[in-house]
Amino acid sequence: MSEYAVEKRETAPKNFFAGDFPTVPETGTAGADIKEYAPVMVDTASDNKIIPVAKGSEASAIGISAAAAGNGEPVTYYMTGEFFTDALSVESDTDVAKIKEALRKVSIFLR
Repeated sequence: MSEYAVEKRETAPKNFFAGDFPTVPETGTAGADIKEYAPVMVDTASDNKIIPVAKGSEASAIGISAAAAGNGEPVTYYMTGEFFTDALSVESDTDVAKIKEALRKVSIFLR
């Protein structure tokens, strides 16, 4: 006779939206795999496709992805809004302070 066990799972939701500042979405084509809530930039070398911000290109951030997208897929990203910094999907070697500064210039405020 086999035993059954109840599996327990927990989730810890992260708040992404930090305030009432209006969000304005824009769409484009992903030039690489993009994670949900990742800071993004335009890749001028690949026909202006949207790619995640990488180390050294933090000042080029233009928005934050609204959902994950694969390379070549449509991607929606926020061009304005107020978001929590700790909810962003950033690479560990990127400078978040530089991303925050760049996004502030396009009316994205990180808290």
